Amino acid sequence: MKPTKKIDNQLTELASQLFSKPNIWSASSVVAEPQKWLEIWQVYKVVKADIQPELFGFHFVGFDVRSGHGAVSSKLEKFDPVKMCGVTMSGRVYQLVGLPGIDDDAQYTLYGWSARNIVVVKDATMEFIKQYKIDLDQFS
Repeated sequence: MKPTKKIDNQLTELASQLFSKPNIWSASSVVAEPQKWLEIWQVYKVVKADIQPELFGFHFVGFDVRSGHGAVSSKLEKFDPVKMCGVTMSGRVYQLVGLPGIDDDAQYTLYGWSARNIVVVKDATMEFIKQYKIDLDQFS
């Protein structure tokens, strides 16, 4: 095999490995960033977690206004449907802004987060809205 062909094959293999592992980084500490504002948000529920299932439940997924990237929260602990504000297991406060929706970067982040945590998730946005009696008309 010629050297250039070998290098091309190595680069192709490396690119394949990189594409199979999402480029997801950890969130900043709660001390450094105690609050996040999420637009184009959804709520996902972990439906299967073989390892430490107590760490999972409802999770906010959306576009983080400050960072300009997708974000996934830790497990939701408290939620105020009037203020549209929730506190997660990490202690971070999430402010939901506007109507729910699907953001591509947030979905990509959720995919990587799910793979890293070895969990199965399902969209539970409508379940969450009904459970907390959220009036979406307030955003019209």
